[in-house]
Amino acid sequence: MLLLDIAVQVSPAEVLPEFSWTLFPIALQTVAMSVLAITLAGLGGVAFSFPAAQNFFLPGGLLRSVGEKKGWVIGHGAMMLARLVLLGARAIPAPILALVILYGMFPGILPGALALAIHNFGILGRLMAEVNENLPDGPVRALRALGAASGSLIFYGILPANRSRFLAYVFYRWEVCLRETVIVGLVGAGGLGRLITEQLSSFDYSALAASLAVFIVLTMGVDFASHWLRTAVR
Repeated sequence: MLLLDIAVQVSPAEVLPEFSWTLFPIALQTVAMSVLAITLAGLGGVAFSFPAAQNFFLPGGLLRSVGEKKGWVIGHGAMMLARLVLLGARAIPAPILALVILYGMFPGILPGALALAIHNFGILGRLMAEVNENLPDGPVRALRALGAASGSLIFYGILPANRSRFLAYVFYRWEVCLRETVIVGLVGAGGLGRLITEQLSSFDYSALAASLAVFIVLTMGVDFASHWLRTAVR
């Protein structure tokens, strides 16, 4: 009997009236949460990808003079610390991070965005570090031989060479990040996830079906935009 009641509530006649413009701003909040999260994660991932890579700050690395042996402890310490930070960030699930952040912040999209940013920062930082490790070092070492400083090597030699792969990873994780907004929303972090939680707790299956339909359309749109952007940057 319960399944029959649910089937009646999710019928088109019951679900269609639940679509309203009130869902539009909540959908925009969900997209805003994912964009803010992936922007913070991408910037942090790029910054930590250099010390986390093996071929940068270690003696003989791209940012150290050839034959330089000093700084072995500092180089290894920086690499291990950066990798430990990235490991810790991606090891903690986003919903757990959201719950911790919500203890000190009001419910909304910002705690959810921060939780998703921290988790995806750990993932993107590790992926970008591997991109840096696989970078052909010939052009960079040529710039170094001409007297270019470390900052110039990064901005004019390394980032242009790895930009397309960095952006491809960021846009791909954006798709995942949008889907994860529902998960962090279930613990009260805002967006469609929080609305879905309220509808589940009130057994409003008609409104729940409408919210899920909006989220599916939203996910398809972000997947299409992400695919187009990844193609454009290649």
